[in-house]
Parts: sequence; structure tokens; C-alpha cells
Amino acid sequence: MRIEPLTPDLVPEITRVAKHAFEFDEIDEALIREKTVGAEDFDPELGVVVKVEDRVVGFAQGAVGVGDDDRGIGYVRLLAVSPAWRRRKAGTLLLFTLENQLRARNCHTISIMDCPQNYFQPGLDFRYTEGVCFLLRHGYRMVHENHNMRCDIEVGQWPDLEAEIKRLSAEGFEVRRAQFADEPHICEFLQAHWPAWVAEVKRALRRDPPGVHLAWHNGKVVAFAAYQGNNASLSWFGPMGTDPEVRKKGLGAILLRLCLKDLAHQGWRHAIIPWVGPISFYARTCGAWLDRCFWVYRKDFSTKPLEWKLAEAALAGQSDPVNKLLRAFSFDPMTRKESELVNK
Repeated sequence: MRIEPLTPDLVPEITRVAKHAFEFDEIDEALIREKTVGAEDFDPELGVVVKVEDRVVGFAQGAVGVGDDDRGIGYVRLLAVSPAWRRRKAGTLLLFTLENQLRARNCHTISIMDCPQNYFQPGLDFRYTEGVCFLLRHGYRMVHENHNMRCDIEVGQWPDLEAEIKRLSAEGFEVRRAQFADEPHICEFLQAHWPAWVAEVKRALRRDPPGVHLAWHNGKVVAFAAYQGNNASLSWFGPMGTDPEVRKKGLGAILLRLCLKDLAHQGWRHAIIPWVGPISFYARTCGAWLDRCFWVYRKDFSTKPLEWKLAEAALAGQSDPVNKLLRAFSFDPMTRKESELVNK
């Protein structure tokens, strides 16, 4: 068993692993590429695979928080191990590799999957029982939960949408699809209200046609809704937001429905509304229902739990971060210390 870098040529293999590991998720090669080697923040030292006799049996991708509210937080964006290789050190080797690399980048906290700038899901689906047990074994604790909603969509929905847009026009609001030239105005609006969403909305804006709808007032963007800026191969809606000064006018509902109609025109019959805040708004506006629950697990390295003290002892005296882990976890038979680390 050995650790190697996650390189572009391995995407088909890690997609195969992900399909077996994430039975509750829709997985395709485009999505896995987007989360790993195709990510704008891809760091080669934070993408790793574990191989057994040249066969990939697991992989992991990490990221570093870039926003003002998550500086010092490192993320495990994805970690997957083939079912046949669970509880055989593969997952532990991947996790400790990422932890070591993220700590070297001054991350004091490691969070599982809820990476704002590019996420697969906003946490670990609570039904992945083996994953929950794995994280608890390695000192992670649940800090909160996030939810996805889902709604049915069809091309002919909301026939009065154009009339609603005309009503808003009479009140001085222009509602239209974004153009690429609107990017500076969109970014200015996002930086003022939701800076963590800038990268995702930029990706949606680059779609053809752009996956962003806007509301303007007095020459400024005052509301937006976007889709497929994240998980672009899925029917992924969001994010969206309205300037607090112009809420309660129906802008958000109209922009949401315009985006959902776009997804319906792509051939989708349902839309995923992830990482939901206003549950009642979506239930009322598009008939969405709560669909999935995700638990966010974190580990604080400002204190040292027992398993990390054991890991540091096992890794002492080695210079290269990856080789540290290889040497620490490739003993055969297992040493007592290695057994404690894996089976605790």
C-alpha cells in the first residue's frame, strides 16, 4: 500500500472508487474532475491516491479556506475508499496525509466536506455510517448539520412569470439573464454581501448561456440567482441572494424560478437546492421538500487529542510529509503503535 499524487490521468480510476464509495450520491467523471484536478484551487500536494499493486483503492482531495471567515481552516473536500479496502489502513493513510499537509499550511482546524469555494456536498450524509465511525475514531466531532432540498421542475411551470417581471419593471427593477460583461457589477454586489460565493457565481457566469439571472435597480445589481456554478454536471441550483433593502418585493422568487426553468430546459425533471438556509422560502416558492441531511465534522489541532500525539510519535524523525506517513503505516506485521492508530 502506497501513497501517490492524484494526477489527471487517474480521474477515471478515482471516479470508479467514488461510485462504489458514495452509494447515496450521483457520481460522474466530470464531477470528480471538478472537485480534484479541475478545481481552480487545486494543490497537487493536497490531492493523493492510495494504491495496492498499481490499483487505486482510495483517494482524497484537500483545500485551504480562502475567505475571511474560514482562514486557518483546512478542508477534506473528498475522501473515498473502495469498500473492500476499508478498515485496512487506506483511509487512515489518506486522512493523515491531508492533515499533515494542511497543518503545514497553518490550518488549525480540519473540516470535512463543507468547503465553501467548491464542495461536493455540504458535509457527510448521516447515512454513511462507516464514514461517521471513521471520523469519530480519528478525533473528529460533529459541529452542525446542513440540509439539501429538492423540487420537481418542468418547462411549462409558472406561466405568469413574464407578467411578474413586467410588474417589477413598472417599479423600476430590470430582471434579465446576466452577461459576461456584468461580472464587475456582480462581484461588487457579492463582495458587499456574500464574498464566499464569488468564485461559484463566476463559474456559473461562464456557462453558455450564463447560469445567472439578475435584478437591477438604479444601475446596480440588487439581487441574483445562479445555478451549476458548483457540481456543474448535476441539476444544482444556487446560490442566490437579495439586497436587504429591496426584499419582500418578489425578486428572489422570480430569479429562483427563472433558474429552475433553465434547468428544466436542459432536460432535468428535478432540481437540487443545496446547503439550504430559508427552508420555508423554497417550500413556498417552488414546492421544495427536505431531501438530505449532512453532518459537518471538524477536528481542532490547537489541542492535541490522543491519536494525534500517537501519530506525531510515529512520524518523529522523518523529513518528507508523505514519506513520514508511508514509513509510519507500512509496517508488516502491524506494530502496537500502528494498531492503536488504526483501530482506536
